[in-house]
Amino acid sequence: MAEEKTLSFDCIIPDLLTDKIEVSDPYQNYNSRGNPTSFGVDLEFQEMHLSKTLKSSEFYVLRGKIEDTLRSWESKYQRHLDKLHKENRAEHVDELNQETKQAIEALNNLLVHTLSVDDTIDWESIKRKEAFRVKTGKLFNDGKSPDFIKFNSYGRPTELEKISPPIEPSFEKVNNEYGFFSKLFRGKAIKEDFEGRVKGWEQQKKRTNKDNADRELLFNQSISTFDNKKKEFEEEKQRDNEALENIKARYTEKDPKAIEEYCDLVLNGSQYPDYFPQNWVLEYREDSRIAVVEYDLPAPDQLPTVESYKYIKSRDEVSEKALTQAVRKKLFNSVIYQICIRTIHELFEADVVNALDAVAFNGLVTNKSPATGIEETKVIMSIMANKDQFMAFDLAQVDPKATFKHMKGVAAASLVDLTPIPPIIQLDKSDKRFISGRNVVGNLDESINLAAMHWDDFEHLIRELFEKEFASNGGEVKVTQASSDGGVDAIAFDPDPIRGGKIVIQAKRYTNVVGVAAVRDLYGTVMNEGATKGILVTTSDYGKDSYEFAKDKPLTLLNGSNLLSLLEKHGHKARINISEAKKIINA
Repeated sequence: MAEEKTLSFDCIIPDLLTDKIEVSDPYQNYNSRGNPTSFGVDLEFQEMHLSKTLKSSEFYVLRGKIEDTLRSWESKYQRHLDKLHKENRAEHVDELNQETKQAIEALNNLLVHTLSVDDTIDWESIKRKEAFRVKTGKLFNDGKSPDFIKFNSYGRPTELEKISPPIEPSFEKVNNEYGFFSKLFRGKAIKEDFEGRVKGWEQQKKRTNKDNADRELLFNQSISTFDNKKKEFEEEKQRDNEALENIKARYTEKDPKAIEEYCDLVLNGSQYPDYFPQNWVLEYREDSRIAVVEYDLPAPDQLPTVESYKYIKSRDEVSEKALTQAVRKKLFNSVIYQICIRTIHELFEADVVNALDAVAFNGLVTNKSPATGIEETKVIMSIMANKDQFMAFDLAQVDPKATFKHMKGVAAASLVDLTPIPPIIQLDKSDKRFISGRNVVGNLDESINLAAMHWDDFEHLIRELFEKEFASNGGEVKVTQASSDGGVDAIAFDPDPIRGGKIVIQAKRYTNVVGVAAVRDLYGTVMNEGATKGILVTTSDYGKDSYEFAKDKPLTLLNGSNLLSLLEKHGHKARINISEAKKIINA
């Protein structure tokens, strides 16, 4: 594997989002062969239920993507705050009703809207042109800007307020403070008083001069800090723009990674309502000239649920009239089919170098299961569109659902039921967690006690065994980073269009009965990974509660006996002796 780089850069979080946004450290993505493919960073805004994974083959382009996303989220959050404010005020009922009506109309015209937009990337428009701004506190070590320094709108120090010097005492003024008789009999005391005041003045003057010198030094340092930060910012901006120019040049030459990056920029420029997830994973396959997109669709409960608002004067409250279930179902189906057709259209229209022959679109919905309360991610629609056929359509006149069916798209009869379907084309199985497997099965014989193996060797053994099991129909199994933490140990990809999909495999080299908690964890992992099935393999056995929990769920529990049988099926022998293993492990 290539040597991993230390990746870091600063990003400016808008004031409105301070302490609300989580930005991961940038990381390097690798393909299944261990070669670096792209850089990535994860953003999360929990309060607004927004998250986004950004990728780029050019590291410095990431910063621009981050700042574009944060600016977008800032606008969304401001609109969210404005809406909350309006909902609490009766005088805004008419405005709320107008906004509600416009929101529904916008959803019904998602496809029509994009037809008036040129989806081709305008490279100049997406370059970084913003001026440097900084929060004034960031110019100082303690994070606080002093009140004696003034700043311009960019955060640059412009003016220093100095402490006024103390007034020098005069003997005449001191003398005038004493009465006639005091002057007559206390001349010496007056002189001493004056000398004391002069001494105090000199000390205060010295302190003032020092304080002003300190202020001036801090002022000059803050200017220097601002100028240095601005210089770094301008250099970073130049690097980002040069990286963008690099992508543009490579895109013109039809470099596969640049084509992938370009398509990502196209989708990033597509404007949808604030509450849409707008997350996707995109892959370009050079050999077949296909762009494969896994696109996060809004869940049914993310779409508007209110038809209108009404202010009830007697109760001094605003009531809501909900959309009927029939209207919500119709709206959801319409929105999902429009997003699908619109995404395909945007990618094809923007394909100025003619790199795409087809687009495969898999629509995913993440939602909590009403039966289990567990969040699940399901592919609910899948289609592959041929460019020549698609570009002949008059999208201003079509019914998106009919277009989807005409192109042999696959989906359940009612999308709102979120019925999962096997995708027509899946994304590449590359995963930054995957590592190279090693041969363990080949060294097995009847002397090997599986229950006493090192857990790392056991995980590789399970990967090899299931690779043999799935190989007959073109499946593939990948082992993940060794962790010994009960997470995902291997992932199988079964291409069978009916029973296949992504399968999570966990290996438990146990000498005790596997408790139901491990089976529950597996089910949660299956849901979190968007997998179609989970397989738990152990050297021991499962309790009654484990088997009961797994019933009617996409889970398979294989005990030690099942494991030995599976090994024998593929021509390998070993043994399992729990008592012996306990002694070895505890020795």
